[in-house]
Amino acid sequence: MPASPYLLLTLHVLAFAAWSSFWPRPAIKGRIEPAIGFRAYRIGYNVGTILLFSLSFAHLAQHSAETALLWNLREYVWFRPLMYAIEGLGVFFLSACMQLGWSFWGLIEPAPDRGLQTNGFYKITRHPLYWSVFCLLFGHMLVFGSALGVLYFVLMELYNVVGVIAFENRALARHYGAAFAAFHARTSTLPFKSLLQGKVALEPGELPKGAIVGSIVFTTLIAWLHDPVLVRLMHELPTLATLRGASPF
Repeated sequence: MPASPYLLLTLHVLAFAAWSSFWPRPAIKGRIEPAIGFRAYRIGYNVGTILLFSLSFAHLAQHSAETALLWNLREYVWFRPLMYAIEGLGVFFLSACMQLGWSFWGLIEPAPDRGLQTNGFYKITRHPLYWSVFCLLFGHMLVFGSALGVLYFVLMELYNVVGVIAFENRALARHYGAAFAAFHARTSTLPFKSLLQGKVALEPGELPKGAIVGSIVFTTLIAWLHDPVLVRLMHELPTLATLRGASPF
């Protein structure tokens, strides 16, 4: 009897969450990174994270139609512009990676501690990369309109909020102390809230123009390629079960 798509999706998300949470732990990082080097450690972590995320999304794309359809918004003329606006905002927040530099991907050695990130995207929201994930997943949940899509969004956001943001805030508070407390007081997790309240202001050139232009170009490219190419690729990606060579049960 085939396993439930809900159960398999949950296992995919748990595998992603376990990998993403395990390797950054100080006890693990402190033992392995000195042995293999920063670049190998960071690249391995990033590759595993991207692979497991892709497998979980592939399972969603492959099996979404097998579960209950809760809504179908694709027939409305306003839906595509709304969806691409949400996805474009997600790509915009993803551009915060540019601010973190190539060391974020493990392509170069990290510079000495530059201190707490408080400028650019981090004035817009304290957690730009997590808002990127929220927008990208929320947009696709609207596209699929299935019970499986809702489950995926809920599970990933539970991990985002409970398993990541809570731990990250505590780690930053321990490392930066009063500097983080001051940053926390004048900024908000909600995007653009602190800017609208006048607590912070973006200086000229503080936010890279490439981030805005790149978001528009990348979103336009996705809008053009999504249906004919990316969805087909998602259906051809292997699932976690096929990678293991058999059902996980």
